[in-house]
Amino acid sequence: MALEGSHEEHIIINGTLLQGVQNVSFQQNVSESAVSMLGNDFAGKTLDGPTQVTASIDKFLLNSDFVTQLTGLTDISGQFEYGDNLVDFSQAVLNSYAVSSSVGQLPQISFDLSIYGSLSGSSAPIRSSSLNEDNIQNVPESGLIVTFDKGGPNAVQSFNFSETFDVQPIYGLGQETPAHLSIIGPITQEVQITIEVQNYEPEETFSFLSGSKDRNRTIELKISGDSGVLNTFSLENGCLASESMSAGVSDTIIAELTYKGYKKV
Repeated sequence: MALEGSHEEHIIINGTLLQGVQNVSFQQNVSESAVSMLGNDFAGKTLDGPTQVTASIDKFLLNSDFVTQLTGLTDISGQFEYGDNLVDFSQAVLNSYAVSSSVGQLPQISFDLSIYGSLSGSSAPIRSSSLNEDNIQNVPESGLIVTFDKGGPNAVQSFNFSETFDVQPIYGLGQETPAHLSIIGPITQEVQITIEVQNYEPEETFSFLSGSKDRNRTIELKISGDSGVLNTFSLENGCLASESMSAGVSDTIIAELTYKGYKKV
């Protein structure tokens, strides 16, 4: 179900009112299968596991965004407010998040939550306990700062950074909610960097397979504004997964690099 339309919508997570939200949706799936008797006759249905609820949220990335601070937490709670309806949720965990930033645009972040606890209606809004609104800024021409092995005079035009978490719920006998949630490492990271080529050499074809090739690169990505660095992201133990080059009608050559990395929980 997508929380879109003419109603005013608010999302509060761990006591913080999310600002700059563009889209919210949540989905509830029931795990069940058919039971067959001898002769393949239908004998009813059985539940295969607990009901799973997922929420997806897209929003502008604030100057000091708190979403990335949710990584590693297994007790996230909050409230969806749309129109006159209030829905409380508990025992949620961050599955993944992705940041996209381009020169001249507002940076954005999207993230997914799995809700393993209750999802129920409420009559008491909690929006009064939320934090104040932060600022949102367009990324200036020199606002994307990437420290990696393809730097130099090549101007960074955009980057996308993501982290994905392997969440494993542990249930007790007869329990509807998990007794424990574990995040199993390593955390998978990926970054895509688009640069305007001025002085750039692509990787030698078979160097991807070379044992001497650096497959533990560290890449630092920063979004800066008039007041300095606003957000920083780091890819660890990274290796180049793919690269491409293209030329447009203006003869501007663009290179797109994809790195994959892994870090400890």
